Order: sequence, then C-alpha cells, then structure tokens
Amino acid sequence: MSLPPYPTGPEQGGSHGRPPVPPMPTQGPMPTQPAYQQQFGGPQPQPTFSPPPKPARTQGMTWWQYLMVGVAALLAIALPASIVIYYTANARLIADRQSVADYTPSDNISSLVERADLNDVGTFIFYTSHPELNTANEFNTACGIRPEQFLLGCYTGETIHLYDVTEERLDGLREVTAAHEMLHAAFDRLDKKSQDHLGELLEKAYEEHGDDPELADRMDAYAASQPGTRITELHSIVGTEFADLDPELEAYYKRYFNDRSIVVGLHASYMKVFTDLEQQTTDLSNQILALADEIESDTNTFNADQNQLNADIDAFIAKNQAYGYSGDPAGFDADKAALIARDSELDARRTAINDKTTRLGDLQQQLRDLDADAQALNRSIDSTIVPGEGI
Repeated sequence: MSLPPYPTGPEQGGSHGRPPVPPMPTQGPMPTQPAYQQQFGGPQPQPTFSPPPKPARTQGMTWWQYLMVGVAALLAIALPASIVIYYTANARLIADRQSVADYTPSDNISSLVERADLNDVGTFIFYTSHPELNTANEFNTACGIRPEQFLLGCYTGETIHLYDVTEERLDGLREVTAAHEMLHAAFDRLDKKSQDHLGELLEKAYEEHGDDPELADRMDAYAASQPGTRITELHSIVGTEFADLDPELEAYYKRYFNDRSIVVGLHASYMKVFTDLEQQTTDLSNQILALADEIESDTNTFNADQNQLNADIDAFIAKNQAYGYSGDPAGFDADKAALIARDSELDARRTAINDKTTRLGDLQQQLRDLDADAQALNRSIDSTIVPGEGI
C-alpha cells in the first residue's frame, strides 16, 4: 500500500499543503536535528480513552525500534556519524513507517477514515496504531474495562481499540471515536513545547464552553480516573466536537483533517438522538405531572360537590317526608329538577375525570416506552452490559 506523508513540523507543507516526508539517509551530511525531532518528540505512550479511565500500557520501544537502534549502532562502524544520528533521532518515525507498512486496514476501518475525512497525515497516524473494531469481550479485554466503566475507545500507546457500536440511530459514533483516538496518537507525537502551547489554546477553548455542565462532568471524571491527561483529552474532544475554534487551533487541526466540520457534524448528529430523547422524556414527564395535578384537583372538587349534593338530596327527602312541600307542588318540582341537574353535571365531570385518568395512563406508558428506548441506546454503547460478553 502507498504510505501517506508523515508530519515534519507544524508550519511546514509540501505539495497540496501536505507535510513533506524526510528522505531516508543517503551519502553525504545528514541533519543533526531534523524538523521531525523539533516538532514531534520521542515516544511518550500514555494510554488514553474516549471516555476514561486508563488501561494498561506497554512500556518502552517496540521490537522495530530496538532493531533500528541496533542497526544504527552497527552502521556506526562503517557510516558517517551524521547518519547514525539521523537513525537514532528518527527512531519513532522509522518505526511508524514500518508499522503502517505492516498494517492492512479492513474495509470497515477504511470506511471510518473516509467518513471522518482524515487527510493523509491523520490516516497515517491512525494506521500507525493498527486500529481495531472490537466486539464487547475483545474491547473489554484489550482496554482493561471494568464493569463500572463506560468507554467507546482506547489508545494504549501502540494500538487503538474501538467498540463496534452497531446501533443504526447512532450513525457516526464509531467515526468520531476513531478520530478522537487518532488525535491521542497525534498528541503523543508532539514535543513538549508544542504540547504546552496547545494546552494554552485548548484551555481557552474549554473556557469558552464553560456553560456546558456535561463537558465539565467529563473533565472531572478524567481528572479523577486519569490524572495528568487533561490536555490530551481536551485535544481529542475539542478537535472532534467543537464547531467554532480559534483560528490558530483550527489551522492546527488541518494537519489531520481535510474538513474537520464533517466529524464535528457526525458528533452533533448522533448526540441529537440522545438530546431529542431526553427532551421528549422531559416534555412527557411535565405533561404527566400537570395532568396528574389536574386530575387530583378535579377529583377533590368533584368529591366535595358530590358530598354536598348528597346532603342536599337528603335534606330534600326529609323536607318532603315532613310535608314541607304540601300545597307547593311547583316548589317541589323546582327543587327536584335542580338536584337532578346537579347530579347530571357531576356525572359529566366524573366521565371527564375518568377520560383524563385514561389519558394519564397512556402518557405513562409512552414514558415507559421512552425509558426502554433510552436504556436500549445506552446498552448499545456500553460494552460492559452486553449479554454473554464482557469481563
């Protein structure tokens, strides 16, 4: 497969705006401090998740890095020192190139790249981590998920694991998670100076979204479960979820995306499924509460009026039995007609209350259906509660 170019610095650009690829060493003097080393420091694997907490990580260099260091030592016998320096300084780059060369993405993985609209650099970095779409059991094992955790992806420092969510209504979730984890791998390859500068820009972007309580809760959860990962998490969250960014940040993320608004749009689309469901639940709950209050008020008034009618009927009967209406048939008929009218009116009110009670039952069933729907959505993205799978 053809290899996309690897980034050599935040400001450099080759043809079509893509960062040029440092050439493999040839005869002649080699740079003692390549641009790649200036902008992308040595490997600093820090397992990161979407969302937290931290999985087990593999320490140190890969077998290929050890091999390259060994080769560099042997070449020092016959080659100029500058070539040895080049190999040593670019061990991560060389290992990344070999990693991508050794990886053949599945059609599903390639589809994620296309739909997230990763550019050549973003694709290259994504493929260095040999991304996998995992079943619940595979994902839980690879990422060390515990039952109380709720994660969609993890980056171990060497591999990206994505939980294979297949719920059709959540279309785009896998692509956003893939881009999120790719950005962890990208952040891993930045030098300390670049990371610190990005940290300032990312904190500013976070402050501009300070009115989002769910985002604040997420960051608090990261702080509790993964101390020290705040900036790399913001780096992934801001890059895949925030629509409007500072121009410098927007320019930075162009290193990895052809059009970042596509992945942001995918995130907004599947999040709307949850927010719409939540809004429907809130609206329905409010209707139920209002109708229940109305039924209670109507019932209390009805009962009071019914008691009063019963008392008035008893009084009418007692008056009639005491010959109170003797010589006054018109009065008898008028009082009797009034009582009958009141009884008919109460009967109509009783029917209305019963209709409202039936309506309340229908709304309560709709709320139960919405709750079941919400639970089904949550189960579809929670690898720890899939029947028959998980740790």
